[in-house]
Amino acid sequence: MNLTTTVSGLTAAQKGLMVTGHNLANINTPGYTRQQLLQHETGYRDVRKYGGYTQQVGMGVSETEIRQIRDNFADERYRQENAKLSFYQTQNTTINEIETILDEPNGESLSKVLDAFWGQTQKLATNPAGLEERMTFIQNANVLIKKVNYIQESLQDYQTNLNMQIVSMVRRVNELVDEIHTLNEKIVEEELNGVANANDYRDKRNNALDELSGYIDINYAEQPDSTVIVKISGSNGTALLEGGFITKIDLEQTAPKSPYVNPIIRNTGDALFDFTVTSDTIKEAVTAANGNDSGALKALLISRGSIPANAATEWDDIAINDNYSVDAEGNSFIIPELQKKLDVFTKEIVMMMNESFSGYGVGLEKGIIGPPIFVPIYKAPAAPDMTKIAVDMNNITQADIDAYNYEMQQYYTAIEPHLTAMNIEVNTKLLAEGGYNHLGTVPIVDSDGNPNNPGNIGSNELVQDFLTKWGEPKTWYDEVDPATGVKPKSTPKSKFLNVTDFYAELVTDIGQKGYIYSNKAAEKMEAVESVNNERWSMSAISQDEELSMMMKYQYAYNASARMLTVLDGMMDVVINKM
Repeated sequence: MNLTTTVSGLTAAQKGLMVTGHNLANINTPGYTRQQLLQHETGYRDVRKYGGYTQQVGMGVSETEIRQIRDNFADERYRQENAKLSFYQTQNTTINEIETILDEPNGESLSKVLDAFWGQTQKLATNPAGLEERMTFIQNANVLIKKVNYIQESLQDYQTNLNMQIVSMVRRVNELVDEIHTLNEKIVEEELNGVANANDYRDKRNNALDELSGYIDINYAEQPDSTVIVKISGSNGTALLEGGFITKIDLEQTAPKSPYVNPIIRNTGDALFDFTVTSDTIKEAVTAANGNDSGALKALLISRGSIPANAATEWDDIAINDNYSVDAEGNSFIIPELQKKLDVFTKEIVMMMNESFSGYGVGLEKGIIGPPIFVPIYKAPAAPDMTKIAVDMNNITQADIDAYNYEMQQYYTAIEPHLTAMNIEVNTKLLAEGGYNHLGTVPIVDSDGNPNNPGNIGSNELVQDFLTKWGEPKTWYDEVDPATGVKPKSTPKSKFLNVTDFYAELVTDIGQKGYIYSNKAAEKMEAVESVNNERWSMSAISQDEELSMMMKYQYAYNASARMLTVLDGMMDVVINKM
């Protein structure tokens, strides 16, 4: 019995040394949780003594378990905060990328191009018939629209980049769920006898849950059989992993022939995040107040939106809840909202210029209405046929000119619906050699409404008209639905601003959003670091502490070994020498 008791002490000390060595070996392993050996008395044996009393003698020490020093409540708090941190970090990254594309205020920004264009228009007003002034004005108009094209194309390219991130993230979510399922099986297998704890596998599972919480907001719980079930937080509460069954997340196009995809639940075909809202549906915007601001995947979808927006896109397609304005916090897809607003801004400038410079040209174009400055790049109505006029200016009749001018006026109206920021260019007729003559700066009628002399090429009336329109405030976002005659609820709040101030406010709004997202990301980062420090203050390995434990187990091992040596000597005397 004494030998058995001593051997149990020797074994217990050896086990303690093994656990301590394992801790020290993994001191730099990410996510490793400190392990601790728990022991208990094996039991007692009653030994009857002379005189009729009984004495209890210990039978040694046994291993209770090798446990992890981990706070499950701190883990849950960490994963909740990590989901929110990932959400705002993703949105902040989106705003930073948008600011880089706009390059305001110190780069080669659109505001600088607008200022340069305004200055050249003022020069044109001083000499409307001047060759240099007309050519430079057309060149500045070309630079302006090329800059707008570049911004919109860059925003669409970034949408494509976000779409690729969504595809990659969905793939990673599925991989993590598979990994947790595999670890569940390994943990159950190792802990089947009810004695051993699969602590290293538990560490890997916790690491997978930590990473998964950054992508989507999850609920999870450990079951009595040591497996973990994982569900998506929210109204649908879809189980990604439960009872050994895995639910995959698939991807489907946001619309037929769309370049973008949305995540859906494979089993049901339902959207992972339902952003589809009808006028009679109540759906919350994504805000901290509503508690649904969690997960990088949701933030990517909100940043990208479902469509590349343009002037023809409805505001209802951009609002998350079309019962409220897209200006409401968390109620819009970020990039589509900016694309739509830039399109509204661009179209206003384009139409303003086309309307103002729709007079007669100069030189050989005297008496002929100039073509629109801006025209669609593709899918545009055919321009009036100028063959007769171009072939022989001396032999054409006034009737031919009148017919051509009428067709040109109709052409101005016909191209209007096709003018969007990514589908606008300066008319090639104006950019061609001698194209400056086509620029329609000569009024068709005078200030009294009477026919104007086409030879009055020095008139700056149309140029001044454009400058006046540019500087005058106008009401933006005041359009009504033609079907109902009512302004849609999802439309941005009306603004009364001139062209320059409108763009300045648009840039300011982007900066304000960036400031908000940056602050929230910093706030959540502080919370995550605080919770993470709290949980690792308990779970992390202290080298000094582990070394002291090693010394304790070493002394215990030496004491048991010495006791074993003494017992061996006693038995040798009893057996061999007596």
